[in-house]
Amino acid sequence: MALGNIGIGRMPNSLLYSNANRDLQTGTSLISRLQQQINTQQKYNLLSENPTATRQTSSLQSLLERVQGVRSQHTFNQGFLSAADNALGAVNDVVVQAKGILQTGIGSTSTPEEKIGLANEVATLIQSALNSANTQYQDRYLFSGTATGISPFERAGDTVIYRGNSGEVQAFVDVNQLVSTSLSGIDAFGGISQPNATALSPALELTTPLSALKNGAGVNLSSLTVTVDNGTPIEKTIDLRTAATIGDLKTRIEAAFAGEAETVTVDIDPLSPGGLRITPSNGTVAIANSGSGTTATQLRLATGPVAVAQGGSLEPAVTLSTSVAALNGGVGIGATAGTGLQIVNGETTTIVDLDGATTVQQVLQRIRAADPNVSAEIDPAGRGLIVGTRLSGANFSIGENGGTNATGLGLRTFTGETSLSQLNLGKGVVFTPGSPISITRRDGTTTNIDLSSASTIQDVLNLFNAADPGVLTASLNAVGNGISLTDSSGAGPLTVAATESAIALGIDGTENTGATGVLAGDDVNPQRTGGVFDLLISLENALRSNDNVELARLSPLLEKASGQITIARTEIGTRQQLIDEVGNRLDDQNLLTKETLSNIFDTDLTEAATQLLQLRQVYEASMQLTAQTLQLSILNYL
Repeated sequence: MALGNIGIGRMPNSLLYSNANRDLQTGTSLISRLQQQINTQQKYNLLSENPTATRQTSSLQSLLERVQGVRSQHTFNQGFLSAADNALGAVNDVVVQAKGILQTGIGSTSTPEEKIGLANEVATLIQSALNSANTQYQDRYLFSGTATGISPFERAGDTVIYRGNSGEVQAFVDVNQLVSTSLSGIDAFGGISQPNATALSPALELTTPLSALKNGAGVNLSSLTVTVDNGTPIEKTIDLRTAATIGDLKTRIEAAFAGEAETVTVDIDPLSPGGLRITPSNGTVAIANSGSGTTATQLRLATGPVAVAQGGSLEPAVTLSTSVAALNGGVGIGATAGTGLQIVNGETTTIVDLDGATTVQQVLQRIRAADPNVSAEIDPAGRGLIVGTRLSGANFSIGENGGTNATGLGLRTFTGETSLSQLNLGKGVVFTPGSPISITRRDGTTTNIDLSSASTIQDVLNLFNAADPGVLTASLNAVGNGISLTDSSGAGPLTVAATESAIALGIDGTENTGATGVLAGDDVNPQRTGGVFDLLISLENALRSNDNVELARLSPLLEKASGQITIARTEIGTRQQLIDEVGNRLDDQNLLTKETLSNIFDTDLTEAATQLLQLRQVYEASMQLTAQTLQLSILNYL
């Protein structure tokens, strides 16, 4: 390992000294560098030493940091999910015990006093379930949704209130992979009632976001070509890539023809409120996709030359900015002045004033403000609204307040479409052939109405209205929910006999204010959360009141609740398995990355030590040779 060529030929002494000095400095530098590599265990200490290796090292170190950051969260996430699984298991044990208590208490095998004792046991189980549902892990509540700082469940009198939300905490299990690491109290325990959303089919508006089209799937626009032909074709290719609303489309398409001999007008088709219409000032208009794009097709505007281009429905979803007037295809929800909604939530009846509310967001805000124990959201599919109760153990309903707002918003819980089988918390209504509804009319006569063919509330109304058309009438209550009967046959009392089916329909009773009086029935379709706490509270109440019919209703529901908890635990297990699998893969990736990083950046101590030893030996030999060479003179050759 020579350091350099001393060169003892015909060279001046100054050059010999210069070469020798250079070689010695090079040797010293190489030795110093090897010593530094051994001491620091790094091949490079300056970026300039090896730019390529530096870039590779920086990239690998960044990857390591990200992976290690994600991996460090795995321990917390696994702990959080394990705690949730344990809590769910504890609540499921409560449900299993409750099922046993129900079987003990149902029927005549237990006395009313024994049922009271069983009810006291259920009360203890409810508190145990509450404690489990309010479990924390490292100061975070397990079942509050994304509101992990809030205790999810709270006992309030005979009810349990859910204070959390429907969200789920998301965490990175890989550098670019998110997964839910929690369950909300809704998914786990049915903390909020979840009615099916009624499709509100909003009309298209200029303010409608393009992201809301196609039922919320949105559109991905590029350019389209519009040709207006009134003898001389005018063709424009219009870039719509940055358009955000229907109004943006209108502005850009119309602006493309501004100043031309022929112009176009873009508006919402009155014959198809979900679609666009493009009308030329004269002649015909043709609309086509531009290049390989599909913009005209996505907007359902693609057409050959026509007098007016009428697009198909773009199926806008309901959004917070959707106007109330646009709902139901542009029909709206009816007059709001002096009307609104009537919400019954447990012992609280609230009137929600919607006068002046112009958007869906304002409607939701007013509902929430009217009763904090009510949840009001747009359903995830964007079809309509979901309004439910946060109270387990309480009846909940939404009815009219003299108008049509509840129906228009798809929120009324008692409608003509309501199935008779779901009335009275699922107990339904049974009509026995030959046992009609008996009505004593205001003129003193009796009318019997056979409802055995009815399956919905509308069927019931139709059968009533067919009995004496225009005189005996049946309709939905103008305020609240239920069936209203009127009879103009006379001025006496109007009475519906208290038969089993009449009671089940909520129409039994007497009204005695004259021909214009209304016999307003009861709401027999209350909604419940139907979750674990709702069922446990109902079980306690049924045992205390010796209500065997209610106990029979609860038996399959408790079985179903236990199954739902099992499903939730399975979901948690699936997420834990995913985290484990990703964790193992990240560990393997980490090891490989460290090995690659070590090969690029770390010093091979054995190799470096060997090189250092060899270099020192060469360096020392070179020093001796240099010293001897520089002492030579002509006398050495004589």
